[in-house]
Amino acid sequence: MSFIPHDSLICPIDDLPLQYRDGSLSCPSGHQYDIGKPGYANLLSVQHKRSKAPGDSKDMVRARNAFLAKGYYEPIANRLAQLLEHIAGDELTVVDAGCGEGYYLEAIDSLPGKQLHLVGFDISKWAIQRAARRCAATWLVASNKRVPLADESADVVLDMFGFPDFDSFQRILKTNGRLFCVTPAAQHLIELRKIIYPHVKQTSGRDYPAPFTLVSRETLTYGLTLVQQDLDNLLAMTPHLYRAPKEGLARLKNLKQLEITVDINIDELRLHF
Repeated sequence: MSFIPHDSLICPIDDLPLQYRDGSLSCPSGHQYDIGKPGYANLLSVQHKRSKAPGDSKDMVRARNAFLAKGYYEPIANRLAQLLEHIAGDELTVVDAGCGEGYYLEAIDSLPGKQLHLVGFDISKWAIQRAARRCAATWLVASNKRVPLADESADVVLDMFGFPDFDSFQRILKTNGRLFCVTPAAQHLIELRKIIYPHVKQTSGRDYPAPFTLVSRETLTYGLTLVQQDLDNLLAMTPHLYRAPKEGLARLKNLKQLEITVDINIDELRLHF
């Protein structure tokens, strides 16, 4: 897929505008970033890395891609697309913060009556390498702490099961811009959690800092039947793989299939000053 250079990209070192030319991005100070195959730029500078390979590993990305490819989270993607269709404006810049392998941006790639400029970034280079194969967009290796986009350049920011940085989102969103946060609701994966944990913690809705205002919250709930391979992939794409005790993981491994509940909140917020 081709790399689309968004005109609001900034250098992660000095925040100067990045210009695209001859297959690379460069700023007036001379910092240059090549576009790697299959079509992404690495804008995560060395001084902002916490490890040599931050973010999801290649195995985690592979597991999530296999799980999502079976359509298990398609109802979430479809509902997100429906919500975006109703946002005013024929031309929108949509940023997926922590986009993983690009599943949700691909799902909204073609919305009726909308010209979308898609920007997806993730701290994991393995995720972005796979995302860049999905659809043409501005794919970046970058972090929520230092989003390489100019101030007030985004109409919509998506936070899909991510780790939000509201200060960064506030900076890049236009006034009256929208933030969509998808988070686990109370019963999300409850059957799996009851098997792997001795005590299940209750989840609650997320609170949001000013100047974000919650416009709407809706809950999407449905059931799935997962066989062992699906369960392995689901576990590998969640923090439960590292948090659950060995005894719980062993109980899950002995199951041939499991009926589970998908239960998520979709929060729509508007940026008001």
